[in-house]
Parts: sequence; C-alpha cells; structure tokens
Amino acid sequence: MTRPARFRRLALLAASTTVITGGVLLPTSAFAAPSTPPAAATAAVADAAAHWTQTTDDPSGVTAELPGDAQMQKCTVNGIQGRAYQVATDYGAIGFVVYDAPGGGGRWDLRGSLKNALDNYNKGSRSADERLTAHDVRDSTTDAGQPVVDAALSARDGTAGHTRFVDLGDHMVQILAIGTKDTRKTMDADYRQFLSSLQLPSGTTTRSL
Repeated sequence: MTRPARFRRLALLAASTTVITGGVLLPTSAFAAPSTPPAAATAAVADAAAHWTQTTDDPSGVTAELPGDAQMQKCTVNGIQGRAYQVATDYGAIGFVVYDAPGGGGRWDLRGSLKNALDNYNKGSRSADERLTAHDVRDSTTDAGQPVVDAALSARDGTAGHTRFVDLGDHMVQILAIGTKDTRKTMDADYRQFLSSLQLPSGTTTRSL
C-alpha cells in the first residue's frame, strides 16, 4: 500500500462509529458526508526534518504537537460534530480526531468505538491481507482519571499502527498513527512524542506507551 493510500485509509479509520452510553448512537461514519471529501483534506508531508507544530482543537481545548502543519477537516453527521487533524508522513500518517457529545457530557464506549473504527476501516479492504486487527488492547486512565483505551494495530500486508481513545465527557479524542512494520521505529518515536505533547482540557497529559 502506498503512502498516499495509507493516508486515505487513516481517514477511514478515523471515521469510527462512536457510542455514548444511555442509548445515544453517534454517526456510523463521521466523514460520511463532509463538505470536502476526506481524500481532499490534504496536509503537509512531514519529512525527516519535520518541524513539530502545535495544533489546538479550539472547541474542546485539546492541544498536541504534530510533525507538520495539520489542516482541520470538519464534519457534521446527524447533528454530531467532529474535527480531524492529520499529517501525512514518510511512513504513513499521524493525527487525532475530536468528537463532540450530543447534549453535552456522558460516558463513551471506548472499546465499542475501537471495534467500529476497525469495522469501518476494513470495509475498504480489497483482500484479507489488508484487514486491520487490534491487539494488546489496554484500559487505563489519564492522571485526572479520564478513561483511556489503547491498542496496537496490524495487518498481514505489513500495515502497522497505534490508536488511543480518551473519554473527556463532553468530547472523545481518538489518536491515530499508521505506517508499516518496516517504518515502525520512526512511527513509534513520532507516536510517543505526540502523546507526550498531548494536553487535555483538565490540564493533564495521557501516559506514553
């Protein structure tokens, strides 16, 4: 899979079905009908000398550094709003998505969101080798006690990555990095640097890998 294709697949992975408890179902695809197709939401390609740039989602206050200048992709489906920030890299792509809870507040089903993200991603698979699976799924919390689910991602075609979901109540953050087994060292280093820079509205950071 080429790097541009991998970047497009990252957008598919970000288009997860997210579930908040209490019977409210968030959209099956956050990018199902954006004003601009996900593939057109381009970003600067980060190279080996990429400058890390602070990116802030103003509505939620989530702030992190990415290895390049991310362009925001807005989406509104069934009244649910989300914003994606992604950067294409030499190994693939890295970024995060912030979803807004309907009505404000609630508890998010993080493991359900992970499963549905993979289901949506795999709908675009052309073969079983491209099907992405999650392993080493872990539950934890931020220093402020906010629920977190982490997972490593892999496919038989050599695709590899990481994802993290964080329940902020009024918002949910989905963090993504995707590349290949051959580029894992660089991808892992970027992912750790991203996590160490991540600032949540409570003023805490999430724990690194």
